[in-house]
Amino acid sequence: MIATTHLQSYIVEVKLFVLLLLVAGSLNAQEGFDKPLKRTVVDLGPSPYYRPSQHVRKKLTCYYYSSFAVKQYDEGQKGAEWLSIVPSTQAACVSRHSKDERVYISPEWSGYFWGVKATFVFFSAADGDDGGVPFGVFDVRTGRKLFEDSSLLEYYQKKLRIKHVFSIMKGTDQVPSLTYFRVVRAGCDLKTEQSDCWNRVRTDFGIKQADSPSCSGYEKADGIWESAVVYPVSVLLTNSPQIKVVDGPVFCWPTN
Repeated sequence: MIATTHLQSYIVEVKLFVLLLLVAGSLNAQEGFDKPLKRTVVDLGPSPYYRPSQHVRKKLTCYYYSSFAVKQYDEGQKGAEWLSIVPSTQAACVSRHSKDERVYISPEWSGYFWGVKATFVFFSAADGDDGGVPFGVFDVRTGRKLFEDSSLLEYYQKKLRIKHVFSIMKGTDQVPSLTYFRVVRAGCDLKTEQSDCWNRVRTDFGIKQADSPSCSGYEKADGIWESAVVYPVSVLLTNSPQIKVVDGPVFCWPTN
């Protein structure tokens, strides 16, 4: 019964995340992502995974920036079929890949295009976990994944009275700087093993707050249940990004 309750809660969070994705472009542009110079959507016909009456289409979406383009091909399943970065502003919005096009598919990455800052492309995961959504940062110049972590779902912004769940701006020497609420697993139960577990969490993640946070969501949980911990961090997107804990509230609840 407990597992079913948490699963239902998790499904609601994922649905909310999908809705957030639909408006992510405009919202994230206000929060600090660069606005694309142009966005093109190509309808490639009905999705093979759905009945014709459901009207789900295969779509290729291309986002153009000052020195590159990002493609997302989606057939309506969980996560796009593939994502790619093309080092050209003149790239045609077609499903065919050019020789210099860097294509990302599972297991390297599975999810959706999230946004761009300078020469860094952000992809989100196809699904959320423990109230957060994994994201990856890819360097356009090399094609490699520079950084990966999990950020709190925007659904929690009003619920937890947080001003910004995720923000990005130009930092030192014009290097993009991220500030967000990180979601991690504690490896212990902050509800039943409060003191010992909190000391372990502080040591493992460098959290400075001395007092253990009051966890929510444990009302119907029986026995020991691992906690998810949410705390604010900042990251400078250098060649070797390092997570730095910043001052702010810490939250916790049961993992999914």
